[in-house]
Amino acid sequence: HVGRADHQVKIRGHRIELGEIEARLREQAGVRDSVVVARELGGSRQLVGYVSGEDALDGASLRAALVPVLPDYMVPSRVMVLPQLPLTPNGKIDRKALPQPDARPSERAR
Repeated sequence: HVGRADHQVKIRGHRIELGEIEARLREQAGVRDSVVVARELGGSRQLVGYVSGEDALDGASLRAALVPVLPDYMVPSRVMVLPQLPLTPNGKIDRKALPQPDARPSERAR
């Protein structure tokens, strides 16, 4: 079993539909597109959000905006702001080409 086609993951005993988190990120002002993936960080599986949109976006404030609208286990541990999300030749988001976050909680990728 390699992975699920519907982008549902299980983290700390909770089944999480990544599309729900992505939709909440896209609702934030200035966000054009978003994607959320589960990554191995610091020895545990954590959610990482990636967004593209206006230059003034800040990962920490986007993460903070999710706290009141999502359960704690669905809030990404990091939100990275990218100039644009990487795409496959077919025009879909290339999840494998997303940069690996470093140790800081939220950051802006260059």
